[in-house]
Amino acid sequence: MDPVVLVARLRPDARERARELLAEERATASSEGSVDRKAIFMSESEIVFLFEGPELEEWLRELFNDPVRSSDIGHWLPLFDGPLHRAPEVYLWKREAASRS
Repeated sequence: MDPVVLVARLRPDARERARELLAEERATASSEGSVDRKAIFMSESEIVFLFEGPELEEWLRELFNDPVRSSDIGHWLPLFDGPLHRAPEVYLWKREAASRS
């Protein structure tokens, strides 16, 4: 199950509304069919969405074909200052489980 990471720059005046949407996300904690896990990260100027689940490639195509209809992204679109884009994984380090002798 490979994660999908989507990134968008926030409009300068959108940070407060983004906090409101984050509170709503926590309260509803739902997502579309193919998504098993969703995390949202926010810096001063960007929002980052991490999605994990089966068959995310098909879900991602549908999302980018019509992001307004997406329950995961649609309500965020007015806050973006530029396009939402995918950030592919280019490096991952993971500690291996310690072997027992």
